[in-house]
Amino acid sequence: MRALALLLSASLAMAQEYIPLPGADTGQGPLDRSYALIYTAERPRAVLLLVPGLLGGSTNFALLAEHLGRLGPDLEVWAWERRANGLEDRRGFLLEDPLAYYRSMAEPDLSPLRHWGLEVHLKDLDLAVDAARRRAPVVLVGHSLGASLATLYAWAQGEKLAGLVLLDGSLPDPPLSREALWEGTTTPFGPLPGLRALLLGQGDPAFRPPSLSPRDLALAEAEAFLAARRPLEPVPFGPYRATREARALLRVDDHYSLLPVFSVSVGRAWAREGLSLLGLLQGRVVHTVRGPRGRVVEWRDTGEATDPREFLRTFALPETGFSEWYFPYRLLLEVAGYPHTGLGLGPKALPYPVLALGAARGLIPEAQAFRLKSLFPDTQARVEILKGLTHLDLLTEREGRTARILLAYLQGLGLP
Repeated sequence: MRALALLLSASLAMAQEYIPLPGADTGQGPLDRSYALIYTAERPRAVLLLVPGLLGGSTNFALLAEHLGRLGPDLEVWAWERRANGLEDRRGFLLEDPLAYYRSMAEPDLSPLRHWGLEVHLKDLDLAVDAARRRAPVVLVGHSLGASLATLYAWAQGEKLAGLVLLDGSLPDPPLSREALWEGTTTPFGPLPGLRALLLGQGDPAFRPPSLSPRDLALAEAEAFLAARRPLEPVPFGPYRATREARALLRVDDHYSLLPVFSVSVGRAWAREGLSLLGLLQGRVVHTVRGPRGRVVEWRDTGEATDPREFLRTFALPETGFSEWYFPYRLLLEVAGYPHTGLGLGPKALPYPVLALGAARGLIPEAQAFRLKSLFPDTQARVEILKGLTHLDLLTEREGRTARILLAYLQGLGLP
């Protein structure tokens, strides 16, 4: 499915290259690989290998990578994608109307997801680190769940790295119990199966939170993809009409979002507003758009953390995207229950300092929640919480605060 998309990498701007990488051998042939969107440097003195979070794809890091490229020309950035992205059918993004294509999207065979747990992904990441080290010393940077995966990798193979950065993510505290890992548990989203049922072929092997199914994610990407190209084109919006830009951004803006973790501070809709009853039931003030009388709902950039049009542009690569449609439930389960996976992973001192950046409106708004002393005993550490940012703003904010802190960290390591 991805062969055609991979051919397009030569057309990417800013010296980007999208490549497949060797992966752990699970007997799945072409699916036994991961991917990287590489922002190349001619003679890199360091490689930042960025690991996305839950449901995150490589272009999560597009704006951050561009900031880093402008500030540190000797730095090469690799935005890694997990192997499940090889299941995505990206052909719709080569068509005039990708929305029509993905409204009737057929799912591929998802049975390989049952075999793609923590051990497989750590091996994939290790092979990606090996490939990046052939360019320059590697600093591993994980965002959200990617920070959990980066932590576990540092416990397993930390000597291969030149540094480690955690972006608004850490290991779960407390971890999932052995019983819950194997037998399942009940959550606010309902009952979730355990590893035993998954290995017996029972339960869905893909993680599907409410309103974020693979089809939902594909359609959201298609919406943003079109909005980046035709932002002011009027389209239906419930009983009203809106610009493509407004309709796409209303999905993610923190002013309107029912899911704070996935919100971005990108401006405001130019329309009448009301309050969402569902949001109030959740204990949050969430706005909803009623629509201006007789006019199209438009979008205004109000100078918040993330530039709305730049944010939409990060969705605009046909060969890769902002989200991972088929996230392996097994990986989520085993990261949550990491002490009981049999991999023998545990706290470890590192020979280099660890940097942790939190978002004041994100998952880790307080420094102590990173628990760096217990995760990496006898290791130098620095924690900084960036005010005013959401979980995703940390990657997409327009001022380049995250990039400047990362570059200062690299300089402290003796890298560019």
